[in-house]
Amino acid sequence: MRDLFLVGFLFVAIYYSFKRPYIGMAAWVWIALTAPAEWAFGFSQDFRLNLTIVLVTALSWLFVTKHKSFQMTTLSFWVMLFGIWTLITTGFHLNSDSDWIWGYWNQFLKIMALFFFITLTLTKRLHIDTFIWAIVLSISAYAGMEAVKFVLSGGSHRITGRAGIIADRNDLAVAINMCIPLVIYLIQVTKHKLVRQGLWVLLLLNILSIIGTFSRGGFIGLSVLAFAFWLKSNRKLVWALVAVIMLPVAYQYTPEDWRERQSSVRTAAQEDNSFIGRIWAWKISTMIALDNPVTGGGFRAVSEPTLWNYYAPLTPEFGPVYSKPIPDNIRPKAAHNIYFQVLGDHGFVGLFIFLMMLLIALLNNMKNARIGKKNGVYWYHQLSNAMTLSLVGYGITGMNVSLAYFDLIYAIMGLVVVMTLLRQKIIAGQSDGIKKQSTSAEPKDSRVAGEHAG
Repeated sequence: MRDLFLVGFLFVAIYYSFKRPYIGMAAWVWIALTAPAEWAFGFSQDFRLNLTIVLVTALSWLFVTKHKSFQMTTLSFWVMLFGIWTLITTGFHLNSDSDWIWGYWNQFLKIMALFFFITLTLTKRLHIDTFIWAIVLSISAYAGMEAVKFVLSGGSHRITGRAGIIADRNDLAVAINMCIPLVIYLIQVTKHKLVRQGLWVLLLLNILSIIGTFSRGGFIGLSVLAFAFWLKSNRKLVWALVAVIMLPVAYQYTPEDWRERQSSVRTAAQEDNSFIGRIWAWKISTMIALDNPVTGGGFRAVSEPTLWNYYAPLTPEFGPVYSKPIPDNIRPKAAHNIYFQVLGDHGFVGLFIFLMMLLIALLNNMKNARIGKKNGVYWYHQLSNAMTLSLVGYGITGMNVSLAYFDLIYAIMGLVVVMTLLRQKIIAGQSDGIKKQSTSAEPKDSRVAGEHAG
């Protein structure tokens, strides 16, 4: 049945993607984040769903889009530079399996293509909102389904991902945290009452799903998001009182093993093998970069057994933090930190480019939010705020996961470029009747806006 559904989806997606490239982009990101082929068990597993949609969308942009244009923004430049730098570092990689690492770079090239096609095909609010719905209907919808299982099981169901790169529960928790601001944005701008109520339910389920992952980093990220929304709220005292009253009660209803895991944060550095493994990986990533400061070791350098075994004896005394020796039977671990991941993979130059990408995306987004608010364009202001929180959430919770090459962060940066390109039209009030749309939508959503907008 799932195979038939995927075949039907593929034909429908091809038809509409060729007519309208922005629908192709929505299908592209949905497939990338959901990995629907992994949900099937039959013949559809052999289908190249993503590749098919990518080709159709590219052809549609070439032959259907009438007014083609490409404007190189500052953020686009840094993302392109990062893609070029990964090509260079792959050429100088230290991995023993050359075919594997070039295959990995080929996968990253597809993510680069996703970013640039977003900037080419999404030009209107309708395009942007459709794309955001696709993101929410991938990660947030899956999180909602898993949260229902978590509740029905009385908290015994452990939530993990199924889609490719976010199969790990910590990675899934980061992805959910990045999507929660987008769900709130849809709540703020959706006019249909039943849809808005459904989004509120989805938001609650997404919060529960982070708890259900048992991810300490995910819970910290959720706490950061809650604090950020509280700062932007116009009812800080009310929400503070609600938190003081409700949180202790809610905490008592969480599973006991969840409470034990969260309380272990204080002793993680001495007792938690998982956290100690992260320290080992961070140290080895740094040593790889120090020995290869320009190009690093190539993709997933810290996971390369030869490099791991070479640097493992040096880890106890390296750096400001002492760590116990790495046992011989321990397999190489992932970086578990986006910054150390890029440092070990692409050297100090690669880390600098990566940090510049994130910083420029954040600064552009904050400027977009100010311009949207100044010009009274409600949806533009709210979406910019939402993406700022997604970027901040990624930057903070990314210190616990290996998601430097995650499709979603490049999709959000692509949206930042699109919003930046719309900036002049926003100022002039010439973007598809934006002034009229924003003015008419704002009164109906004023209560939500007052709670979440600054």
